[in-house]
Amino acid sequence: MTFPRFPRQMCFLRFLAQARGTLGRHLADASPVAWAAAPDVTGRKLHLVMGNESCDLDSAVSAVTLAFVYAQRHREHDYVPILNIPRRDYPLKTEVGHLFVKCGIAEPVLLFRDDIPREVVQDVNVILVDHHVSPLAPNVTEILDHRPLEDSSPSFKQLPTRCQLDIDASVGSCASLVAQRYFAEDQPRSTGVAQLLHATIVLDTINFAPAAKRYGPKDEAMVQKLESELNYGVAQRSSLFDELVAARADISKLTLTEVLRKDMKVLQTDRQVVPLAGMPILVRDFVEKSGAEKAVREFGVESNLLVILGMYVSPADGQVLRDLALISLSGQSQFVERVRQALLESNEPKLELRPHEVETRFMGGCFLRQHNVQATRKHILPIVKRALLEWEADHGCDCDEVYFFKEKPQLGLS
Repeated sequence: MTFPRFPRQMCFLRFLAQARGTLGRHLADASPVAWAAAPDVTGRKLHLVMGNESCDLDSAVSAVTLAFVYAQRHREHDYVPILNIPRRDYPLKTEVGHLFVKCGIAEPVLLFRDDIPREVVQDVNVILVDHHVSPLAPNVTEILDHRPLEDSSPSFKQLPTRCQLDIDASVGSCASLVAQRYFAEDQPRSTGVAQLLHATIVLDTINFAPAAKRYGPKDEAMVQKLESELNYGVAQRSSLFDELVAARADISKLTLTEVLRKDMKVLQTDRQVVPLAGMPILVRDFVEKSGAEKAVREFGVESNLLVILGMYVSPADGQVLRDLALISLSGQSQFVERVRQALLESNEPKLELRPHEVETRFMGGCFLRQHNVQATRKHILPIVKRALLEWEADHGCDCDEVYFFKEKPQLGLS
């Protein structure tokens, strides 16, 4: 089922359909035909609006909606949304694809990280949404994010002094920060933008479940304003949430390796590459599947440590269950133990990790049930990062730079 089309929505869809042509006008190697067909862009600045490299629903929606809002308000410049993954990985983002199709957004109109050639203009501006650590830091002019501040990161310190920061860890969804921008002025108004923002906030806040505590006053205020604009009732949230949870958990067309890559971030230093996989099922359930060990070995090739985070949301009552696994393919048990202890001893937040009731010896890994279901990957990742750097310092490594990219974007700007 798709949302009905309204005239206000068509303007948003046209913007996305024209994004590739907009980008083409700014490419140094544009063909003579493209240049002849394009209007004069002298003086126009290109702004790339980029989500994070996991490209979850919050990241993808924040990028496309903010780019549209700014493009309508600042017509003297060009704004192009970029999904920060290779195009080949888009089918892994099942909930993104589901909601985009429902809103009339087809995959061919979207721009991905590998659509940006090295020859992109050197004075491009970058707006980051749903992350604030990026190798593109010198070109970043604005940041909207709800992750804990990583102000000690070398790339964060490279941000220009003119960069505008809106980093608010009290909100459950970056889409709430975009919604604030959307409502800050009377125009533009778009049914499609409102639908995307509304659905994303509902999913990210676990439908405002009190037990999950994944929302703040700003999330509540924005979703109410969006519902008022869309003429939605509060009762519609539950069915929408269930639909999106089901889409996110639909791994029926994915291989087990793709399930691990579906929502992945990578911690990388000069000596260590640690992928963190987020899955829409519990890790204990995943490792019971036929072919799980082969998938883990493919996923973790050239890595000393794998961190796998599982989450299951009950379709009956919305109850959230979480667990995690630490696996070393190279048998570095001391390294695994160091990270395990860091997670167990964490007090900010306290993860409340305990062994599963039934022990598993899958690949010699460490498997723990996470009883503090309010703690998410954005809380766990910095703990692993600190343990990683402490381990390297103790073993003679003087590196302290961590990139949250599996591979640096090929933008010619790093």
